[in-house]
Amino acid sequence: MSEDKYIRKVQTSVTNFLYCGDEYLFQKRAANKRVDAGRLSGVGGRLDAGENYLESAIRETEEETGYTVKPEDCTLAAVVKLEGGYSEDWVMCFFKIKVSSKEIPIGNKTDDGELLWLHKDKVLDQGYELVDDLNYCFKDIVEGDQLLFINAQLNEHEKITNISISKLDR
Repeated sequence: MSEDKYIRKVQTSVTNFLYCGDEYLFQKRAANKRVDAGRLSGVGGRLDAGENYLESAIRETEEETGYTVKPEDCTLAAVVKLEGGYSEDWVMCFFKIKVSSKEIPIGNKTDDGELLWLHKDKVLDQGYELVDDLNYCFKDIVEGDQLLFINAQLNEHEKITNISISKLDR
């Protein structure tokens, strides 16, 4: 068996779905961004060296929104591996993070894009282009009663061509 299929750079990151009641905070990525330009996603980013996924989720939440959250505010929702499509593969953890107010501490305009609150029932049909994996898993993330394990293959347009989702009861 060829080892070449294992030689691909891997990025590690978190995507955080902050929520207050039935509203979820999303980031519409700025058009000039290298990854997911113009698309709607949760907030987050890459892990720093020596950092674990939970530490990254807490740090990224504060950096990108100004909200200060604690581990008890966070729930792991999914472990995701994306293959192809991007210049690297991605291994991500998705977190649901409870916040007490919809008033975004740093405001809704950032260097990375615009932050906006959407009702959970409107996310999939609100008119924005979502990062493609959310079309397959957002409802399960909101329900939150199962931990998701996702593997997806993407085409050159960063669209899913094949996906596997396993669910583990909590």
